[in-house]
Amino acid sequence: MNAYDLRALFAFRERIASLPSEPALLIVSPMPPASRIALLPGSFNPPTSAHLLLAERALGDGFDAVVFVLAKESAGKQRTGLTLEDRLLALHSIAPPGTAVAVTSASLYCDQAEAAARALPGASISILVGSDKLEQIFDGSWYPDRDAALDRLFAHARLVVAPRGDGAESVRILLDEPANLRWAHFVELLPLHPAVGDLSSTRVRGLLASGADPTGLLPPAVAALMGDVGAFAPPDADTGADRYAIRAGLIDALAKARDWAVASADLAALVRIAAGDDGDGGRLRELLRTGAAAPRDLLDAQNAR
Repeated sequence: MNAYDLRALFAFRERIASLPSEPALLIVSPMPPASRIALLPGSFNPPTSAHLLLAERALGDGFDAVVFVLAKESAGKQRTGLTLEDRLLALHSIAPPGTAVAVTSASLYCDQAEAAARALPGASISILVGSDKLEQIFDGSWYPDRDAALDRLFAHARLVVAPRGDGAESVRILLDEPANLRWAHFVELLPLHPAVGDLSSTRVRGLLASGADPTGLLPPAVAALMGDVGAFAPPDADTGADRYAIRAGLIDALAKARDWAVASADLAALVRIAAGDDGDGGRLRELLRTGAAAPRDLLDAQNAR
Protein backbone atom coordinates (compact mmCIF):
# COMPACT_ATOMS: atom_id res chain seq x y z
CA MET A 1 0.00 0.00 0.00
CA ASN A 2 1.10 3.55 -0.73
CA ALA A 3 2.30 5.37 2.39
CA TYR A 4 1.34 8.71 0.81
CA ASP A 5 -2.21 7.78 -0.25
CA LEU A 6 -4.23 10.39 1.63
CA ARG A 7 -7.56 8.82 0.71
CA ALA A 8 -6.56 5.53 2.39
CA LEU A 9 -4.97 7.25 5.39
CA PHE A 10 -8.03 9.41 5.99
CA ALA A 11 -10.29 6.36 5.62
CA PHE A 12 -8.29 4.55 8.32
CA ARG A 13 -8.51 7.61 10.54
CA GLU A 14 -12.29 7.73 10.11
CA ARG A 15 -12.70 4.05 11.00
CA ILE A 16 -10.69 4.54 14.19
CA ALA A 17 -12.61 7.68 15.10
CA SER A 18 -15.93 5.86 14.55
CA LEU A 19 -15.27 3.46 17.43
CA PRO A 20 -17.64 4.12 20.33
CA SER A 21 -16.31 4.77 23.82
CA GLU A 22 -17.73 1.48 25.09
CA PRO A 23 -15.85 -1.72 24.15
CA ALA A 24 -16.31 -2.50 20.46
CA LEU A 25 -14.46 -4.32 17.70
CA LEU A 26 -14.67 -3.18 14.09
CA ILE A 27 -13.44 -5.29 11.17
CA VAL A 28 -11.72 -2.95 8.67
CA SER A 29 -10.82 -5.42 5.92
CA PRO A 30 -12.64 -8.24 4.13
CA MET A 31 -13.40 -11.02 6.62
CA PRO A 32 -13.00 -14.57 5.36
CA PRO A 33 -15.85 -16.98 6.14
CA ALA A 34 -14.93 -18.64 9.42
CA SER A 35 -16.40 -20.44 12.40
CA ARG A 36 -13.17 -20.91 14.37
CA ILE A 37 -11.41 -17.57 14.71
CA ALA A 38 -8.18 -16.56 16.43
CA LEU A 39 -7.77 -12.93 17.46
CA LEU A 40 -4.18 -11.68 17.44
CA PRO A 41 -4.18 -8.44 19.48
CA GLY A 42 -1.19 -6.15 19.55
CA SER A 43 0.10 -2.62 19.41
CA PHE A 44 1.85 -3.50 16.10
CA ASN A 45 4.41 -0.75 16.56
CA PRO A 46 5.48 -2.03 14.03
CA PRO A 47 4.09 -5.42 12.96
CA THR A 48 6.99 -7.90 12.93
CA SER A 49 7.77 -11.19 11.24
CA ALA A 50 6.78 -12.85 14.52
CA HIS A 51 3.24 -11.49 14.24
CA LEU A 52 2.96 -12.83 10.71
CA LEU A 53 4.47 -16.21 11.55
CA LEU A 54 2.19 -16.57 14.58
CA ALA A 55 -0.84 -15.90 12.37
CA GLU A 56 0.35 -18.43 9.80
CA ARG A 57 1.01 -21.01 12.53
CA ALA A 58 -2.52 -20.53 13.91
CA LEU A 59 -4.02 -21.03 10.44
CA GLY A 60 -1.96 -24.18 10.07
CA ASP A 61 -3.15 -25.35 13.47
CA GLY A 62 -6.79 -25.47 12.41
CA PHE A 63 -8.17 -21.94 12.78
CA ASP A 64 -10.35 -20.82 9.88
CA ALA A 65 -9.23 -17.19 10.19
CA VAL A 66 -6.89 -14.96 12.17
CA VAL A 67 -7.85 -11.36 12.91
CA PHE A 68 -5.09 -8.87 13.68
CA VAL A 69 -6.66 -6.63 16.34
CA LEU A 70 -5.24 -3.15 16.86
CA ALA A 71 -6.36 -1.51 20.10
CA LYS A 72 -7.03 2.22 19.98
CA GLU A 73 -5.43 2.37 23.42
CA SER A 74 -3.22 -0.40 24.82
CA ALA A 75 -3.35 -1.23 28.52
CA GLY A 76 -0.23 -0.07 30.30
CA LYS A 77 1.30 1.58 27.21
CA GLN A 78 1.61 5.18 26.11
CA ARG A 79 1.03 5.73 22.42
CA THR A 80 4.36 6.53 20.79
CA GLY A 81 5.98 5.57 17.52
CA LEU A 82 3.75 4.81 14.56
CA THR A 83 0.42 6.55 14.15
CA LEU A 84 -2.60 4.26 14.33
CA GLU A 85 -3.22 4.87 10.62
CA ASP A 86 0.27 3.63 9.77
CA ARG A 87 -0.16 0.55 11.95
CA LEU A 88 -3.30 -0.28 9.98
CA LEU A 89 -1.48 0.49 6.74
CA ALA A 90 1.30 -1.91 7.73
CA LEU A 91 -1.14 -4.65 8.77
CA HIS A 92 -3.05 -4.37 5.50
CA SER A 93 0.23 -4.68 3.60
CA ILE A 94 1.08 -8.06 5.17
CA ALA A 95 -2.29 -9.71 5.90
CA PRO A 96 -2.15 -13.08 4.08
CA PRO A 97 -5.17 -15.06 2.85
CA GLY A 98 -7.26 -16.26 5.76
CA THR A 99 -6.64 -13.15 7.84
CA ALA A 100 -8.41 -9.88 8.49
CA VAL A 101 -7.66 -6.62 10.28
CA ALA A 102 -9.75 -5.03 13.04
CA VAL A 103 -9.60 -2.09 15.43
CA THR A 104 -11.01 -2.07 18.94
CA SER A 105 -11.82 0.50 21.59
CA ALA A 106 -11.20 -2.12 24.29
CA SER A 107 -7.78 -2.35 25.93
CA LEU A 108 -8.48 -5.26 28.31
CA TYR A 109 -8.84 -8.77 26.92
CA CYS A 110 -12.08 -9.43 28.80
CA ASP A 111 -13.62 -6.45 27.00
CA GLN A 112 -12.09 -7.45 23.66
CA ALA A 113 -13.56 -10.94 24.00
CA GLU A 114 -17.05 -9.55 24.64
CA ALA A 115 -16.70 -7.09 21.77
CA ALA A 116 -15.52 -9.84 19.42
CA ALA A 117 -18.46 -12.06 20.41
CA ARG A 118 -20.81 -9.24 19.37
CA ALA A 119 -18.94 -8.51 16.13
CA LEU A 120 -18.54 -12.18 15.15
CA PRO A 121 -21.76 -13.87 16.33
CA GLY A 122 -21.72 -17.65 16.36
CA ALA A 123 -17.95 -17.95 15.98
CA SER A 124 -15.72 -19.89 18.34
CA ILE A 125 -13.14 -17.31 19.44
CA SER A 126 -9.61 -17.76 20.76
CA ILE A 127 -7.11 -15.02 21.60
CA LEU A 128 -3.43 -15.49 20.72
CA VAL A 129 -1.08 -14.09 23.37
CA GLY A 130 2.52 -14.39 24.52
CA SER A 131 3.36 -15.93 27.89
CA ASP A 132 4.34 -12.51 29.26
CA LYS A 133 0.88 -11.20 28.35
CA LEU A 134 -0.75 -14.17 30.09
CA GLU A 135 0.82 -13.05 33.36
CA GLN A 136 -0.75 -9.62 32.86
CA ILE A 137 -4.16 -11.15 32.13
CA PHE A 138 -4.13 -13.00 35.47
CA ASP A 139 -2.70 -10.03 37.39
CA GLY A 140 -5.40 -8.60 39.65
CA SER A 141 -3.91 -5.11 39.63
CA TRP A 142 -5.51 -4.48 36.21
CA TYR A 143 -9.08 -5.01 37.40
CA PRO A 144 -11.47 -3.80 40.09
CA ASP A 145 -12.61 -7.46 40.34
CA ARG A 146 -10.14 -9.89 38.78
CA ASP A 147 -12.28 -13.03 39.05
CA ALA A 148 -15.32 -11.35 37.51
CA ALA A 149 -13.17 -10.04 34.65
CA LEU A 150 -11.69 -13.49 34.00
CA ASP A 151 -15.14 -15.05 34.06
CA ARG A 152 -16.23 -12.55 31.40
CA LEU A 153 -13.13 -13.28 29.30
CA PHE A 154 -13.51 -17.06 29.35
CA ALA A 155 -17.26 -16.89 28.81
CA HIS A 156 -16.49 -15.72 25.28
CA ALA A 157 -12.98 -16.90 24.37
CA ARG A 158 -10.16 -19.31 25.00
CA LEU A 159 -6.51 -18.27 25.24
CA VAL A 160 -3.83 -19.74 22.98
CA VAL A 161 -0.41 -18.95 24.44
CA ALA A 162 2.77 -18.72 22.36
CA PRO A 163 5.52 -18.96 25.00
CA ARG A 164 8.82 -17.10 24.71
CA GLY A 165 11.99 -18.93 25.68
CA ASP A 166 11.20 -21.11 28.70
CA GLY A 167 7.78 -19.50 28.97
CA ALA A 168 5.93 -22.82 28.73
CA GLU A 169 7.06 -23.73 32.24
CA SER A 170 6.05 -20.33 33.58
CA VAL A 171 2.60 -20.80 32.02
CA ARG A 172 2.17 -24.13 33.78
CA ILE A 173 3.28 -22.65 37.11
CA LEU A 174 0.87 -19.72 36.71
CA LEU A 175 -2.09 -21.94 35.86
CA ASP A 176 -1.33 -24.35 38.69
CA GLU A 177 -1.74 -21.61 41.28
CA PRO A 178 -4.88 -22.37 43.35
CA ALA A 179 -6.41 -18.99 42.50
CA ASN A 180 -6.11 -19.75 38.76
CA LEU A 181 -7.00 -23.43 38.52
CA ARG A 182 -10.66 -22.86 37.64
CA TRP A 183 -9.67 -21.27 34.32
CA ALA A 184 -6.68 -23.47 33.41
CA HIS A 185 -8.67 -25.62 30.96
CA PHE A 186 -9.42 -22.51 28.87
CA VAL A 187 -5.70 -22.03 28.12
CA GLU A 188 -3.65 -24.00 25.60
CA LEU A 189 -0.08 -23.71 24.31
CA LEU A 190 1.05 -23.07 20.75
CA PRO A 191 4.84 -23.66 20.76
CA LEU A 192 6.90 -21.57 18.35
CA HIS A 193 10.49 -21.67 17.17
CA PRO A 194 12.70 -19.89 19.76
CA ALA A 195 13.84 -17.35 17.17
CA VAL A 196 10.22 -16.26 16.70
CA GLY A 197 9.50 -16.05 20.41
CA ASP A 198 12.44 -13.71 20.97
CA LEU A 199 11.44 -11.25 18.24
CA SER A 200 9.68 -8.15 19.56
CA SER A 201 8.59 -4.77 18.24
CA THR A 202 10.76 -3.16 20.93
CA ARG A 203 13.85 -4.86 19.52
CA VAL A 204 12.93 -3.80 15.98
CA ARG A 205 12.43 -0.17 17.03
CA GLY A 206 15.85 -0.15 18.65
CA LEU A 207 17.49 -1.47 15.50
CA LEU A 208 15.74 1.08 13.30
CA ALA A 209 16.70 3.91 15.64
CA SER A 210 20.34 2.88 15.44
CA GLY A 211 20.26 2.66 11.65
CA ALA A 212 20.65 -1.14 11.64
CA ASP A 213 19.13 -3.33 8.93
CA PRO A 214 15.92 -5.05 10.18
CA THR A 215 15.96 -7.65 7.38
CA GLY A 216 14.33 -10.84 8.58
CA LEU A 217 12.78 -9.19 11.63
CA LEU A 218 10.14 -7.34 9.62
CA PRO A 219 8.04 -8.61 6.72
CA PRO A 220 9.49 -7.06 3.53
CA ALA A 221 6.41 -4.86 3.00
CA VAL A 222 6.67 -3.44 6.52
CA ALA A 223 10.43 -2.91 6.22
CA ALA A 224 9.85 -1.01 2.98
CA LEU A 225 7.13 1.11 4.61
CA MET A 226 9.34 1.95 7.61
CA GLY A 227 12.17 3.03 5.33
CA ASP A 228 9.88 4.99 3.04
CA VAL A 229 8.41 7.13 5.83
CA GLY A 230 11.51 7.29 8.04
CA ALA A 231 9.80 5.66 11.01
CA PHE A 232 11.96 5.39 14.16
CA ALA A 233 14.94 6.88 12.31
CA PRO A 234 16.91 9.64 14.08
CA PRO A 235 16.44 13.26 12.90
CA ASP A 236 18.66 14.56 10.13
CA ALA A 237 22.04 15.47 11.58
CA ASP A 238 22.24 18.77 9.68
CA THR A 239 18.70 20.15 9.80
CA GLY A 240 17.21 18.29 12.77
CA ALA A 241 14.30 17.34 10.52
CA ASP A 242 12.38 14.26 11.63
CA ARG A 243 10.89 12.95 8.40
CA TYR A 244 8.31 10.74 10.12
CA ALA A 245 7.11 13.53 12.42
CA ILE A 246 6.91 15.86 9.42
CA ARG A 247 4.71 13.42 7.51
CA ALA A 248 2.44 12.90 10.54
CA GLY A 249 2.11 16.66 11.04
CA LEU A 250 1.29 17.17 7.37
CA ILE A 251 -1.42 14.53 7.48
CA ASP A 252 -2.98 16.27 10.49
CA ALA A 253 -2.87 19.63 8.71
CA LEU A 254 -4.23 18.23 5.44
CA ALA A 255 -7.12 16.57 7.28
CA LYS A 256 -8.46 20.09 7.91
CA ALA A 257 -9.10 20.41 4.17
CA ARG A 258 -9.73 16.81 3.27
CA ASP A 259 -11.51 17.32 -0.05
CA TRP A 260 -8.76 19.52 -1.45
CA ALA A 261 -6.06 17.27 0.01
CA VAL A 262 -7.42 14.09 -1.54
CA ALA A 263 -7.92 15.77 -4.91
CA SER A 264 -4.80 17.92 -5.18
CA ALA A 265 -2.26 17.56 -2.37
CA ASP A 266 0.99 15.72 -3.00
CA LEU A 267 1.96 14.39 0.42
CA ALA A 268 5.28 12.94 -0.74
CA ALA A 269 6.30 16.26 -2.29
CA LEU A 270 5.28 18.19 0.82
CA VAL A 271 7.37 15.89 3.00
CA ARG A 272 10.39 16.50 0.74
CA ILE A 273 9.83 20.27 0.93
CA ALA A 274 9.43 20.31 4.71
CA ALA A 275 12.49 18.11 5.22
CA GLY A 276 14.64 20.31 2.99
CA ASP A 277 17.62 22.31 4.22
CA ASP A 278 16.48 25.60 2.66
CA GLY A 279 14.38 28.40 4.10
CA ASP A 280 11.10 27.00 2.76
CA GLY A 281 11.74 23.74 4.55
CA GLY A 282 12.62 25.46 7.80
CA ARG A 283 9.52 27.67 7.72
CA LEU A 284 7.20 24.76 6.99
CA ARG A 285 8.77 22.66 9.76
CA GLU A 286 8.20 25.49 12.22
CA LEU A 287 4.55 25.80 11.21
CA LEU A 288 4.12 22.05 11.69
CA ARG A 289 5.96 22.09 15.01
CA THR A 290 3.69 24.76 16.43
CA GLY A 291 0.52 23.31 14.91
CA ALA A 292 0.00 26.50 12.93
CA ALA A 293 0.25 24.98 9.45
CA ALA A 294 -2.97 25.83 7.59
CA PRO A 295 -4.08 24.21 4.32
CA ARG A 296 -3.27 27.49 2.54
CA ASP A 297 0.35 27.25 3.72
CA LEU A 298 0.61 23.75 2.29
CA LEU A 299 -0.98 24.77 -1.00
CA ASP A 300 1.45 27.68 -1.32
CA ALA A 301 4.43 25.44 -0.50
CA GLN A 302 3.35 22.84 -3.05
CA ASN A 303 2.68 25.40 -5.79
CA ALA A 304 6.01 27.12 -5.16
CA ARG A 305 7.78 23.98 -6.36
